[in-house]
Amino acid sequence: MTDDMSTEIPVTYRQGVRKTLRAVIDLLAIIAGLVAVVNLFRLGQFSPAFIVTTLLLVSLSILPAIFLRKSKYLALSGGLTVAGLVVTNFFSMTHLGLGAAAILAFPFYMALCAAMFSRKLSLLLLGALGCAIALIAYLFVTGVLVSPDPKVAEWNRGAGNWVVLLVALMATNLLIITLVSNLSRYWKETQNEATDKSQQFETLVDYAPDAIVIYDIEKNHFILANARAAEFFGYDRDKLVRGLTLVELSPEKQPSGEESATQAQQHLQAALNGESPIFHWRHLKASGEEIDCEISLTRMPPFRQKLIRANIADISKRLADQKQREDLQSQLAASQRLETIGQLTGGVAHDFNNLLAVILGNLELLQEEPDLQKQADYIASCIGATMRGADLTRSMLSYARRTPLQPEVLDLNKLVLETKNWAGRTLPSHIEVETSLLARLWNVEVDPGLAESALLNLILNARDAMTDSGKLTIETSNVRIDHTYQDSRNEVLKPGRYVMIAVSDTGDGIDAEILDNIFDPFFTTKSSGEGSGLGLSMVLGFMRQSEGTAQVYSEPGVGTTFKLYFPAMAPDPRKAPAHSATAEAATLQGKRLLLAEDEEEVLLVLKSILEKAGYSVTTAASGDEAKEIFEVDQEFDLLLTDIVMPGQLKGTALATALRAINPDLPVVFMSGYAAEATVHGNGLRPEDIRLMKPIMRSDLLAAISKALGTAQPTVQPEP
Repeated sequence: MTDDMSTEIPVTYRQGVRKTLRAVIDLLAIIAGLVAVVNLFRLGQFSPAFIVTTLLLVSLSILPAIFLRKSKYLALSGGLTVAGLVVTNFFSMTHLGLGAAAILAFPFYMALCAAMFSRKLSLLLLGALGCAIALIAYLFVTGVLVSPDPKVAEWNRGAGNWVVLLVALMATNLLIITLVSNLSRYWKETQNEATDKSQQFETLVDYAPDAIVIYDIEKNHFILANARAAEFFGYDRDKLVRGLTLVELSPEKQPSGEESATQAQQHLQAALNGESPIFHWRHLKASGEEIDCEISLTRMPPFRQKLIRANIADISKRLADQKQREDLQSQLAASQRLETIGQLTGGVAHDFNNLLAVILGNLELLQEEPDLQKQADYIASCIGATMRGADLTRSMLSYARRTPLQPEVLDLNKLVLETKNWAGRTLPSHIEVETSLLARLWNVEVDPGLAESALLNLILNARDAMTDSGKLTIETSNVRIDHTYQDSRNEVLKPGRYVMIAVSDTGDGIDAEILDNIFDPFFTTKSSGEGSGLGLSMVLGFMRQSEGTAQVYSEPGVGTTFKLYFPAMAPDPRKAPAHSATAEAATLQGKRLLLAEDEEEVLLVLKSILEKAGYSVTTAASGDEAKEIFEVDQEFDLLLTDIVMPGQLKGTALATALRAINPDLPVVFMSGYAAEATVHGNGLRPEDIRLMKPIMRSDLLAAISKALGTAQPTVQPEP
């Protein structure tokens, strides 16, 4: 225990033992004094030899206890005191033999020796005690020593009596020495361990990077402070401890505007109530400088006192760095806004200049043209250019989320089918179109014209991405977002129910370098004259205005999927189904599922959902691992697999490989990317279920129930 870290030295085991032994020695000295006085009155009963006993008591037991008071003389003083009493007791035994009451004091002496000396020395003293008693016994049995009392003398001549006394006395003393020695050893070991831990803790606190203090509320000052606290406040530790109050180390008011004394009292009271408040505080250093800190408070034992421990961390540098980051982010945002405005105005100016050139040229020609038919052609060109300007303005408003919306309650399945029927005629014959529409799709409330325009835009983009043969897939599904979701473009989806439309193609895909820019206005990868670059920005603007969002997933050489998320309308309780997917899944408890998913967090969530529904789930982190598991154990009832995974076997290839072993194995596919495009065309079965991530728990359980043959059939995809 260092002086710097503590203001009070706790009573250790050794100090406690010394105080106890000193008290015992003093008590023995008092007893010796009483015995000496009694001996003076018994001289006539025995003999003047008792004067020797009295002198021994005074010289060995009383005087050392008076003059040898220092701790370093404790063992000597105790040894002399015991020696004087033992010699006196032996002297008494030579007169009374077995009738000496002093025999009963020997166990106490041995206990005192065991407490003061080592176990070996105590046993040596016990042996000497036994030999001395045996010698006295021999002298009484042989008649050399005779007690003045005839009855006691007769008792002393019996050898058996002395044997019983000696055995009982030696056994008792041995037990006492063992007990006291072991207790002393265990106490010393415990004290050493406690001392080591205390020193370790003190070192940990004293050299902690944060300032640590203990504040006594009743005394209104610090009672402990580590080295960092003294350095932090700029005061000497002695001055800091017992010299300053909390208010003296704080400015009059805190950054919040409250009085420091009032706010400090509130935080201290919260800590007294068992809370652990963490708060921003401004302290005063010895130099008068104000410094921002983060303080955490905790009540400290003993709880009969009002002691609060405070951890004080200097956050001034952190706040400065945070402000610098915020300034840089503001500058970056302003720069990005200027760049976007520059792109936007440049693109708009270019397109409008072209339109104005058309209008101006036709009007100039109209002035000089006498032919009525040509005049009509010039006027028609001006009108066409004007309408294209109106379209450009409408696109800009849509991007800026300023287009007036006329929302209606829609079934997006119907919208998809109608758009597919008339737009499909414009697609070339080498592109195969397929739809996968979820039954019981939730209704949405959106502008039907703009929703149809957004879907058509995605269909035409998918068409342009497939110059040769390919497949275009349109899917719908219900999606529930449980937590706020933010993608790489900082598009946010709030928790709730959504209806998703996914448009997938098997084209060349989009390079990762430009994927984040495809929704920017006037950004296009098409040749000059083939696109304005406003199509996708218009789609995103409409989706944002409708409180939804648009997302894109692409892999070069594989294809692209665009997803539109529309907020679903609140469910009508009168149309609630009589049973749930969980109830359906309950009838399948115990079924064994093989789950293949490379994302560990997704894997754990899916496994937890399925196990809570009663399924037995075996997991694999890749298709290759899943195949190895299945080859060892083929008693699985269903395969639930992601489509895109690392390794040789993707989801579709894994299903094909496992069905080569078990042709009747049901399979449910999952993917966040172009699910239909990657599944079709690989020889898989029409009954295979495909789920788009994120997957609702009810949808997952319903899909598994259906695959296992218990769920009601959903609407079949249109061919």
